[in-house]
Amino acid sequence: MQCELLETCGFFKEYQGTLDLACRGFIKTYCKGPQMNECRRKEYRQAHGKPPVTEMMPNGQTMPKEYRKND
Repeated sequence: MQCELLETCGFFKEYQGTLDLACRGFIKTYCKGPQMNECRRKEYRQAHGKPPVTEMMPNGQTMPKEYRKND
């Protein structure tokens, strides 16, 4: 089971290969797990008709600067 939006999800594309345990937990829980339909990124996309910024995590919070890949 995995989210149907993985191929276009900025968060997943950016952090799928990370070794950071928190990111891996989000991916396991939201992107490929039981809370896939509770993803705030997916809700944002449905409400606004476009994907949120890459730094928005599946729980709706913003990725802390020290963990961002492109900052």
